[in-house]
Amino acid sequence: MSTSLETPRDLVERLFLGLPARDADAFAALMAPDAVFEIPFPIPGLPDRLEGREEIRALLAKRWSGMSGVEVYGIRPTIHETADPEVFLVENDVELSYPGTERAWIRTSVNVIRVQNGLVTLFRDYMDTARIAALAQPQPSA
Repeated sequence: MSTSLETPRDLVERLFLGLPARDADAFAALMAPDAVFEIPFPIPGLPDRLEGREEIRALLAKRWSGMSGVEVYGIRPTIHETADPEVFLVENDVELSYPGTERAWIRTSVNVIRVQNGLVTLFRDYMDTARIAALAQPQPSA
C-alpha cells in the first residue's frame, strides 16, 4: 500500500490551480481555522486583513460573485521556494477577459504564503488593485 503525503509546495500549487473556479468554499478549505489573509494595498472599500477561515470564505464569495462578467480561463502561478520551507512567494498570472476586452494573460498579484501542518496559515496578497478594481467595474459598450 502506498501513501502520498502532500508537501507544502503541493498545497500551494493546488490552491492556485483551483482558483479559476472561484470557489470560495474550496479555497477556504485549504486555510487553517485561524488563517490570516492580508491585502496590504486593498481595493477601496475592502478590508486589508481577514482573520479566520470563515471570514476569508465570506469575503471571497462576495468579491468573486461581484465579478460575474470577468471570465477566468487559467491561472499560471510561478512558485518560488524560500529559505524557510513553510514560506513561498508566488507570481500570479491570470488569463482572463471581461466584457469588451480580448482574452489575455496579466500579472495580477504577488503572494506570500505560509503553510503549516498541511494548511495555509498566512496568505498575503500584493494585488494590482487598480487593475482589479477596474475589472470589477462595468465596461462601456463599443
